[in-house]
Amino acid sequence: MQYYNDEQNKKASQALFCIVQMFMLLIVYGFVYTSFVAVKLATVKQSLTFMAYIPVVLALVAYPVVLYKTRKMFQNGRMLRAVGWVMGWASLIIVLLFFHISQLVGV
Repeated sequence: MQYYNDEQNKKASQALFCIVQMFMLLIVYGFVYTSFVAVKLATVKQSLTFMAYIPVVLALVAYPVVLYKTRKMFQNGRMLRAVGWVMGWASLIIVLLFFHISQLVGV
């Protein structure tokens, strides 16, 4: 007879959360790459300085830090809050990058 083991469920949920984090990282980095290309085109077209790259680099560095903090949050038992933070920060970074690019291009 096999007994219920909560450790297996916890390990499986942590593995699933890591997969979700990697998927969201790929999505955000796809938008970051597109933003780098758009900023490069905008700097050539409007002769901007390197300062136009700062929000994109900040997003590139900040999102892995958020993922690290949410992984710790997930391991401490606040699982739903961790998933919400991963999704919320990803959407916020994507929207802010879009806003930054639209300000540079002037759409």
